[in-house]
Amino acid sequence: MKQLIYICLLSCIVQSALANSGIYAGGPVYKNRSYSISELKGSGYTCVVVWTIHIDAGGNFNFNAEFPLVQNGTYVGAGSYPNFASDIASLKSAPTTINRLEFCLSAWGSSTFANIRNLINAQGTGATSILYRNFQALKCTFPAVDAIGFDDESTYDVSSATALAVMLGGLGFKVSLVPYTAASFWTSVAANTNNQRPGTVDRVDLQCYAGGAGNNPCNWNFGNIPVYAGLWDQEKTTSQVQSQLTTWRNNCGVDGGFMWLYDDFDNTTGTEAYAAAINNVFGGGGVNNPAATFYKDCNYTGYAVTLAVGSYTLSQLISYGILNDDISSLTVQPGYSVTLYWDDNFAGATLSKTASDGCLVDDGWNDKVSSIRINSASVTSAARVQNMPATDNAISSMPGQQEIKFFEGSNLAGIPVRIYDIKGQQVMTVRPISNRINISSLTPGVYVMVYMQQGKLATRRFVK
Repeated sequence: MKQLIYICLLSCIVQSALANSGIYAGGPVYKNRSYSISELKGSGYTCVVVWTIHIDAGGNFNFNAEFPLVQNGTYVGAGSYPNFASDIASLKSAPTTINRLEFCLSAWGSSTFANIRNLINAQGTGATSILYRNFQALKCTFPAVDAIGFDDESTYDVSSATALAVMLGGLGFKVSLVPYTAASFWTSVAANTNNQRPGTVDRVDLQCYAGGAGNNPCNWNFGNIPVYAGLWDQEKTTSQVQSQLTTWRNNCGVDGGFMWLYDDFDNTTGTEAYAAAINNVFGGGGVNNPAATFYKDCNYTGYAVTLAVGSYTLSQLISYGILNDDISSLTVQPGYSVTLYWDDNFAGATLSKTASDGCLVDDGWNDKVSSIRINSASVTSAARVQNMPATDNAISSMPGQQEIKFFEGSNLAGIPVRIYDIKGQQVMTVRPISNRINISSLTPGVYVMVYMQQGKLATRRFVK
């Protein structure tokens, strides 16, 4: 049993990254998947909280009281929504702006946390308990989900909430707290959990709307845990959201913001507009990991807007400050590719770039761009290693070697080199010193390295 759990956890581990702009999303995620998944991926939000899981007295998980999710340690949601698991996974698959996914527990009026308290008092949180088995099934079915949000609005039992959070940390989840009142309860859960399992509670989504409309983040103290202030589109316009978050950022040091509720404005321009309002204050949309920068004029002059991996329609470009038919040059970071589209919504003629271009005039593309897609060229190349030309004779490649030696004429010192294993997973990023790379930390096997050389993507296979 322990071995099975270990294997499952290994297969389900994901990296969690704190995000600047979040959105809570309910029924449209699974009911309206024909547009909701692509809309969220291209929205500019960096965190999506899929809302909400209710837990009954027997420990069964149900989504929004609309369909069963997990029962008796087994995922059963596919019976109602066959694509739910794959859709959730795709939210973080490039191209996307999303780097964090959460499932939320409970809501106002729900008995979820009372049921959790009773179940823990009766069974504990060990591997045989129903809560452990059901959350383990959830983790293995949805490995892309980074965290579980706690939206307890009535029970407020520190002991059982802490025990649940510590258990979730052991299963590989982070925990987000979603308070609107009872500050001492929430700070106690955060402190007690992180004292037992450091880093488990890594985010606080403070409700500053509806019942929490009077909340001021300045009055809440969670120490070093980032606090994200939430607002409601039915109470605030986009300009009011941006203004309020700016005030709280400057006065309280809040780390980001989130919107309640996607269901109000799904399939409208409001989705992108509210994301832009938050990102204008805190950055976000993945821009902290820039892939390409676009300039109004040739030679990298005029306004400059940096974007991350993702798909950008005209309305999204405008929200970031790029006007229609207004781009004349661009820089592309190594390992990324940019596809420019003549028309909105990725239609019309296309032009692809894997390197910087100081003027699009010679391509006939000056002031012609209306939508853009940015992809990770390095990941794509690594995944297609079997189709690459045989160029391994340009580097040393022998079993047991601890160092890669480049035999090419040009100097690669200082150029970022990404190394992937045979599964396409990145295992190292390094800048060569004197055309040499130390690979002593890698386990024996076959690898591929990817880097930019003279404006072109280069790939090399090697054996360690």
